[in-house]
Amino acid sequence: MSAPRSPWTGTVVQIESSTESASSNLPVLSTRTRTVRLVASWVLVAIGVPLLIRAELGVSPFDVFNTGVSAATGWSFGRCFVVNSVALFLAGRLLGARLGWASLAGTLVIGPAVDAVLTAIPDQDLLAIRVPLLLLGIAIIAVAICMVVSTDLGAGPTEVVMLGLIRRGLGVIPARWTSDGVPVVVGALLGGALGVGTVLFVVTMGPMVKFGLRRLGYEPPQRRIVLAAAGPPA
Repeated sequence: MSAPRSPWTGTVVQIESSTESASSNLPVLSTRTRTVRLVASWVLVAIGVPLLIRAELGVSPFDVFNTGVSAATGWSFGRCFVVNSVALFLAGRLLGARLGWASLAGTLVIGPAVDAVLTAIPDQDLLAIRVPLLLLGIAIIAVAICMVVSTDLGAGPTEVVMLGLIRRGLGVIPARWTSDGVPVVVGALLGGALGVGTVLFVVTMGPMVKFGLRRLGYEPPQRRIVLAAAGPPA
């Protein structure tokens, strides 16, 4: 059986027997910092998701799923967001990810918030406006993902699946691609808002999340690791 490797660099690592000892070199976040990051991530998602939807160039992978279920059932986008989130939380838990209280709380808060922001952003016809909306939405969501995951208070639906896949041994980028790919396929089959923006989101989100989490000094909570032959990543 091959030695486990860091999800960041592929370096051979030693798995610590306890979370406390393994995370001793990680930055310790205060409750205030965690709370600020958590709330900020919710606000950013509630802004970023509607920007992608109004861009009409293809939404995020999870929202391909949401818009597909909405088209198939007639439910509001916010309601689909909540129901589908629960489904992905269960999938992530089965993969071994840890669910925090903020996972459920965020779902209950973000769903209605997305509906509210959608009503405040009008439809756009000009491509010169829609492309910036797409790019801005992707960037905002990438920041939100890194912030909420780094709190260890409970990640979002696709992030929980991503963490479960990392727990199973995948690196951050392939785990992210997988957690995004399944919702895209299912949502597209249901008639979801798949487009070139979705492809851009899938291709870029994994590297952006890996970069962001690494800059925050974060390592997956289910697999705290210590590099066996190297110091902390640059």
